[in-house]
Amino acid sequence: MLHLPLLTSSPWQRHVSTFVDGCGWSRCVYNCTDVPGGSQIYPCGPAHPLCAHSPTKPTYKYHLADATCDINDPNGPFYDPVHKLYHNFYQIHVAEDQGGAGDGPNWGHWISSDFVHWAQLPVAIWNDRYFDNSAIFSGSTTIVNGRPVIMYPGRCKTGGEGTPVCNDGNGGFTFALAVPTNGSDPTYTQWSKEGSIGGQPFTNPVLNFTGDDPSTAWRTKDGEWRLIGNTRCSQEGGTGGNAIFGSADFAAWYLVGCITTMMSGECPSIFPLPSLTPGSEHYVASHSRQAPMPTHVHKASLKNGLGYFEDKSQVGVWIDGAPGPAGQGGTAGTWEVTAGSVAQFVDRGKAYAGKDFYDPTGKGRRILWLWGQLESGIQTLPREVTYHPGLQRLVYAPVAEMLQLRTAKLDSASAVPVLAPLTLRASAHCELELTFARPPSATNIEVRLPHGAAVTVNYTLPTTPEESVEGAGTLPEAWMVQVSLGGFNDSLPLLADDTSLTMRVFLDGFVAEAYFMGGRVALTSDLVDLGGVTNVQVASTAKVTLNKAVVYAMGDIHVDVEEVLTRGGP
Repeated sequence: MLHLPLLTSSPWQRHVSTFVDGCGWSRCVYNCTDVPGGSQIYPCGPAHPLCAHSPTKPTYKYHLADATCDINDPNGPFYDPVHKLYHNFYQIHVAEDQGGAGDGPNWGHWISSDFVHWAQLPVAIWNDRYFDNSAIFSGSTTIVNGRPVIMYPGRCKTGGEGTPVCNDGNGGFTFALAVPTNGSDPTYTQWSKEGSIGGQPFTNPVLNFTGDDPSTAWRTKDGEWRLIGNTRCSQEGGTGGNAIFGSADFAAWYLVGCITTMMSGECPSIFPLPSLTPGSEHYVASHSRQAPMPTHVHKASLKNGLGYFEDKSQVGVWIDGAPGPAGQGGTAGTWEVTAGSVAQFVDRGKAYAGKDFYDPTGKGRRILWLWGQLESGIQTLPREVTYHPGLQRLVYAPVAEMLQLRTAKLDSASAVPVLAPLTLRASAHCELELTFARPPSATNIEVRLPHGAAVTVNYTLPTTPEESVEGAGTLPEAWMVQVSLGGFNDSLPLLADDTSLTMRVFLDGFVAEAYFMGGRVALTSDLVDLGGVTNVQVASTAKVTLNKAVVYAMGDIHVDVEEVLTRGGP
């Protein structure tokens, strides 16, 4: 519950208190400190950016979470090719008052040099202008001429006396740009809402009467910058599909048109088809005989029929339309879903509002974070996105850097027939890696976690004869088995040449993430505090062979800025 101080005659005094309770989902506006756990409370802003202490706030060892404030959506991640640092922003529940208009969120900021260890920086973007005086919602970052440019949706409403209201006095959302204040600062700690891009000055807001959630921009063959936004072609939602916006120079923007053949939802994204899932390459020929390989991925966050919000992705062929604004020859483009593919859940657990970015280091990869909808909020583990042509769907696997966090082997087992429960040593911050031989009969495999939670695979045999992929004219038919984590469930596709069942389960204080078959299905769930946990159990209703089980203790990802700057990069 949010406890506000009693009002007094002084605007300053009425927001100064000595209570030490957090702000929770209500977001901190008047309840901030300048030191962690400080007892003196001030109005929030750059001088006092930390949320008031909450004694019940969960802490995590290897998940990103703000040290003092609650959080939600990940925002604008990017890799900076100049200073060779990763940046990740997030919706932080803090805001300036702005004459009563401010209610947040704003943008928090983390950096990393190795994509393993992260340092928290001060709030990057505050709600301090008339066009964003209420909040800074979810946006994206695009590398333009080698430099990062943030596009964010500012939300405005009536503030103090004499304060202009955006959108001709109607309030709502605008799109605005921000660039690093000091390009030579490797951390990009400060961001400016004035500046230029490639020598072209921009004036905020660059677009009025928008919705929120502008995506990372891409450049068409005509040289036009484009992005997709959650506007549905009317202010703050409505109907008619998501909107495509365009720009010739990234400084001045316009509406190009609407896409009605795509899923319409929050945090939309369009990006080129990522790399193939390792081990799936032999399916390409059969895929191509059945349907052309997709060129792009579309992701959106939307409400299902039960009223829950979920992220879904599709694969298909995207073709940009003609350049220019709507009504002046510009057309949005065309989207055709790949034949035989269906929209899939990104994570059907407590995860939402995913944000992806392209990591150009190494072989290049697409990485996605999601908001873990737990108490206080976290970001899920970063996941590499790949495409499995045999399944005609995406795979979301923990990034390879997670292996570097393994600090010790807590327990292991191999070639063990499992029927009665097998106990493995574990801890509150660990990873379980399990590989089972493909079961010869139907069975329910269960990894029993503390406090009654469990990871399950309800394995069933295929209902159609299995055919060899070699020489097949079409793709083999996958069969689905049900998997679950903590009450959340999804359907896991299996193929004839799958000889084993694999799981990776990550436990971190108050959260569990489970990845089945290398990330064909990923689920996130909250847990009761795992403090004091010493073991987990593996059981099955029919005999199955556990080929390998290893439990690893996991290290801490949180470091200070100096350590980030002195660590080696990717």
